[in-house]
Amino acid sequence: MNSDITPMERLGTLTTQLVEKHVATVNELKELKEELSSLREALQNKDNEIAKMGDELLEKDIEIEEIVSKLESLLG
Repeated sequence: MNSDITPMERLGTLTTQLVEKHVATVNELKELKEELSSLREALQNKDNEIAKMGDELLEKDIEIEEIVSKLESLLG
């Protein structure tokens, strides 16, 4: 320990370091919240896309079933 540094100076240094760390943590939290929001939006978009594709697949299944029915009726 350096005897030239007073307890008040050490306290001031430590306080400054804590404030800097707090500011950095707050900024990191803000960035993480923004990233989470962006990921949630992307996930919602993917969910919507999957739902749309499911609907399209159902429509295609219906079309295929209609074609199969027509073929079966033609073949007797």
